[in-house]
Amino acid sequence: MTRLKGMDVAKQSTAVNSAKELVFEERAENLSKSDLNRLTILSDAERAIVQKLVGPGAKLLSGPRGSGKSTLLRTAFFEAARTKVAFAVYVNYAKALATEPLFHTHADAAVLFRQWVLSKVLIALREASETWGLSLSQEELSKIEAAEEYVQVLQSGSASSSSPGLSPSKLTEMLAQVANRAGASRTVLLLDDAAHAFSVKQQREFFEIFRELRSRDVSGKAAIYPGVTSFSPTFQVGHEAELIEAWFRPDEPGYLEIMRQIVKARFPEFSPKDPAVIDVLALASFGLPRGFLGMCYELQDSGNANGSRPAVVDQVNVHADLVRTVFSNIADRLPRFEHFISAGKIFERSSVAALRDYNAGKSIGRKAGTIALSEPIPPGLNRVLSFMEYAGLVRRTEGVLSKGVKGSYKRYLIHYSLLIGGNALSLGKSYKLSDIATALERPHGHALVKTKAETLLGKSFESQCVLALPPCPQCGANRLTEDQKFCMNCGKELRAASVYHDLLQADVARLPLTRRKVDALKLQGFHTVGQLLSDESQSFRRPGSSIGPVWAKRILTVAEEWVSV
Repeated sequence: MTRLKGMDVAKQSTAVNSAKELVFEERAENLSKSDLNRLTILSDAERAIVQKLVGPGAKLLSGPRGSGKSTLLRTAFFEAARTKVAFAVYVNYAKALATEPLFHTHADAAVLFRQWVLSKVLIALREASETWGLSLSQEELSKIEAAEEYVQVLQSGSASSSSPGLSPSKLTEMLAQVANRAGASRTVLLLDDAAHAFSVKQQREFFEIFRELRSRDVSGKAAIYPGVTSFSPTFQVGHEAELIEAWFRPDEPGYLEIMRQIVKARFPEFSPKDPAVIDVLALASFGLPRGFLGMCYELQDSGNANGSRPAVVDQVNVHADLVRTVFSNIADRLPRFEHFISAGKIFERSSVAALRDYNAGKSIGRKAGTIALSEPIPPGLNRVLSFMEYAGLVRRTEGVLSKGVKGSYKRYLIHYSLLIGGNALSLGKSYKLSDIATALERPHGHALVKTKAETLLGKSFESQCVLALPPCPQCGANRLTEDQKFCMNCGKELRAASVYHDLLQADVARLPLTRRKVDALKLQGFHTVGQLLSDESQSFRRPGSSIGPVWAKRILTVAEEWVSV
């Protein structure tokens, strides 16, 4: 922390709170260049990803929430400006879902959305130019101002009467002109929170634009989520863009050292006497720095910084519940996949139980955290596992495990917080925190549970993995397909509800927050996500409410993510 000299008590308090808010800023796009450099620790693999992001060719950066996609994109943005290797433009599409209601009310919604996507790129050109020390022409500034006005209108839920009149070809031409003035031969578009909105129509339209923005001088890099992104029919992953995974594996060599450096850079006050405390929390975060720092802060805030085993395990359990909440909330955003989420919960419980049975009696160096599923994996389970990857509950390891005549297997790591909290490591009653770290840091390569889908989910699970489509509101007849426009029984038009409006009306208890914070919010009259987002003054941040400046920022971040991805 910065040393504070010659300041009165009030100013010191304000500065300390501001520093804490910065340390726990959970969205990298809100950090300045100096703060990003100071607070970010990259592994060798992540540095290689940054080089790919500033290089030529289209890329898709895939990873669950909190895996560091924004950090990598922002780092690439500043790296390109430093090395002058390419003119980089960073664009954030976090508020894409705010335009989703238009698809239910306007026949030309796709056209409006296309203009919104292109306008966001144009607006981001201003920050890129400032970072490079360039001056934009009056004509260029006028176009940016018109784009800003258009974006504000659309994000308010209205359709603008005046369109910026942008096209991919016009935009790439303008980008090339600015890049040429910067002395760069090509342009890189770093598209953060791209195609995260749970509107299939929006996602498919976005990837059509992504393809059309590609030229000899312009290449796009888009951050996506695994499992839930819908590509346009003409967009082939691997052919149209290289897929890059942004998720540090917790079983990789050097993982713990990187996480120790992260907490040292971001939260130097957190220094428990037992170093195993940090290691266990790092492993329990399952490679997601955001979750790791959150657990460190909560342990410090609760007065258990020195970390007794029960206190650490309790904090891991709280984190495990938050991860489960992220998974459960998919059914709120995508009601049609409700049955798949239910199957995922069964898969989680069965996998943890299977690992607990396997690990019973095994030495600490031979504990397993991996489920090996016999191929072929049924389509329904593949979809379930994709959603679980999106939420970070599981992670598929590369390659296929071949056992000759016994068949082949795909391997999935189960979130370590679930293993720790569910006693799946079977360490007994008197284990030490260091035993958890030893068991998970370098798991034995042959320690895994080989099983089948039917064993974990039951023989009839595939018939249950079907879309949960709402019935006709007029006669109650079931829908036959997701895209059905009219009821086959009574002929009434079938309209889909707005996902965005439903998310705004959701109870704050659905957010991945601790029970204590939810109770504090409701006590002050904040019951819905919409109420939180409309409270610009942050009136829920009151002395004695257990919500200080750090948690106020985190709560708003969670609420914004709820309606943005």
